[in-house]
Amino acid sequence: MNDACDVAVVGAGPAGLVAAIEAARAGLSVTVVDEFPWPGGRLLGQLYTDPRSHGRWDGRKISRQLAQEAGELGVRILGGATVWAVGRDLSLELSGVPVGTLRPQALLLATGAAERALPVPGWTKPGVVCVGAAQTFTNVHHVAIGRRVLVAGIDPLALSVAMEMHHAGVDVAGVVLPPVSTTSGALASPERAVARLADVADLAPNGLLRAAARLAAGKLSPLAVSALRFDLVRVGGVSIGFRTALVAVEGDGRVESATLRSVAPDGTLVGPERRIEVDAVCISAGLYPLTDLAEIAGCPMVEVEELGGLVPLHGPGLETPLERLFVAGNLTGIEGAKVAIAQGRQAGCSIARSLGRATLVSPEDAARAVSDARTSSPFRFQPRIAAGRAAMAELWQQAIARGDQSA
Repeated sequence: MNDACDVAVVGAGPAGLVAAIEAARAGLSVTVVDEFPWPGGRLLGQLYTDPRSHGRWDGRKISRQLAQEAGELGVRILGGATVWAVGRDLSLELSGVPVGTLRPQALLLATGAAERALPVPGWTKPGVVCVGAAQTFTNVHHVAIGRRVLVAGIDPLALSVAMEMHHAGVDVAGVVLPPVSTTSGALASPERAVARLADVADLAPNGLLRAAARLAAGKLSPLAVSALRFDLVRVGGVSIGFRTALVAVEGDGRVESATLRSVAPDGTLVGPERRIEVDAVCISAGLYPLTDLAEIAGCPMVEVEELGGLVPLHGPGLETPLERLFVAGNLTGIEGAKVAIAQGRQAGCSIARSLGRATLVSPEDAARAVSDARTSSPFRFQPRIAAGRAAMAELWQQAIARGDQSA
């Protein structure tokens, strides 16, 4: 069955839902499609205390509120829908829902991000999961991934999920560095791990952690690494092993233990191996933008490491070189939900204006809100996100100079 609408949004996460709301407020008919049965995206798994807003960030509650607001404005949300093709006319081919082809006048891609895999001996055993899966099991399904869990990877998401599991009653054996290998690269560096503390310092309830974060922010991370010779730092009841790395996962048909080894300040493995008993291992190796549909649509792609890798070329209003194709959220660079919400509002307003509709929010105010959200976010997943955004702005200007964009 074919169907038409003014705006189609792929992705019912925070960016997609807020964009749909803004477009609907402008009087446009909007259809949102998502593979997951329920709207919310990664919001569904987020639950933490945000000291900057002096409150608790409850992603499930926010998802329900956004979905309800969208529904009241007439937005249609199609859950369990897979988009398997994007036409040059921005039409979407769907499966899993009665609508076979969706034909919008404008299209927003808010497809989010995927987790990077990081191989380690034994990583295919049942009981080894990625950090995003652990967060979903813990906060969405209220299922513990194990009785005693080791987290490998010291970054904002891993530290947050480790604390979430701990507060949910899981025995978190600790957070350690990921395996030292050519694949992990700088992820396994103790100095980098300490430096990343500055990206989550606002969430730290521990004085030593905040002090270490200040050292990192002051570019004294080598000193901090030397000081953290032993695993003495605890965050929310969970020990952080800045000088310990996972080297293997063992078990007869399932996870039964993990082998660890000390790491020198320069990142090399030293000393003997030691084994700890665990029945689950959670590996965090970062996120990357999920660009498949943008590539299928024919949107030019650019490599910007500071944004998370390959991303669609886009302008200041989240427009792309393809007429009436817009992008928002983690597809444009890995950031937090607050930034995704602000980008969704910006994209929704840009789409409305592209279709000749007036909006209550000006382009300047929308851009300012994104900048403010970036400043107030308690997480910074990409430490050089500002440089990445500047690089994208330069690439967009180069595209304008070449005349190969339609904005």
